[in-house]
Amino acid sequence: MRAPHRRDISARQDLLGKELRQLFDGYTSEEMPDELLKLAEQLQGAFESGKIAKPAAATSEDPPPAAPLDSK
Repeated sequence: MRAPHRRDISARQDLLGKELRQLFDGYTSEEMPDELLKLAEQLQGAFESGKIAKPAAATSEDPPPAAPLDSK
């Protein structure tokens, strides 16, 4: 079996990119269901009223999570 040429790889990547773009465009142009829109509005209202605290944004100063200890 021969190794694929760079031109073949590039053509496959282009085709895949076009298909992914079509999928993305189709997904983003869909209407948001009424139930989800209503839930998002309720959540936004809860944040604005102070009933729910807004999550703190992570900063670059935050340490990375600790690695699990190896139990050997």
